[in-house]
Amino acid sequence: MQIFAFETPRAAGLLFALNATTHAIFGVAALAGVSLLTGNEPPLYAYPAAVVAAWLPDVDNPRSRLGNGLSRTKVPVLDVISRPVSWALRITSFTLFRTVGHRTLTHSLLGVALFAVLISPVAPLSPELFLALLTGYISHLFADALNMRGVPLMWPVKWTFRLLPRGVKSGGVTELLVAFVVAVAAGFEVYALHLAGAFSSGVL
Repeated sequence: MQIFAFETPRAAGLLFALNATTHAIFGVAALAGVSLLTGNEPPLYAYPAAVVAAWLPDVDNPRSRLGNGLSRTKVPVLDVISRPVSWALRITSFTLFRTVGHRTLTHSLLGVALFAVLISPVAPLSPELFLALLTGYISHLFADALNMRGVPLMWPVKWTFRLLPRGVKSGGVTELLVAFVVAVAAGFEVYALHLAGAFSSGVL
């Protein structure tokens, strides 16, 4: 998503919040959808993992949810633990932004491959977590391919991929509608995965 210079900081913040929410919804929907197709019920911790992974491609933007570091909490112990992670995210974001720019490497097939290699040690320990992280990351590219800018899937080759001819404007009413539809679909998917059996068996 592109933030123009004439936008106020408050408006820009709202747009970034909407963008992060949209990607979180897509991450949950993607994980639930893949789980339904494969016939596997993901553990509940896989959903927040998919959300975080869905935010990761935008780490190349210092103003994004992760690129700006982690928010401080009211628990000092958590702040001490999260501070190194926050600084690592900010340094990574600044480095990527200054070297390759926003929506380049991390939004490409090469970026997906590098991320898969990075998280590969997780696979033998928790295949479900590995799937959640990879699915969440890919969902970000799918969502961005719906908007006007598209994604540079073949980066560093300068070719932009879009799922729609004109695309959806980031931060607009159409994005809200798309996010709502995907959220409803995600709700049905999660219900089918975790609750439908319990209701039919009389547990709930």
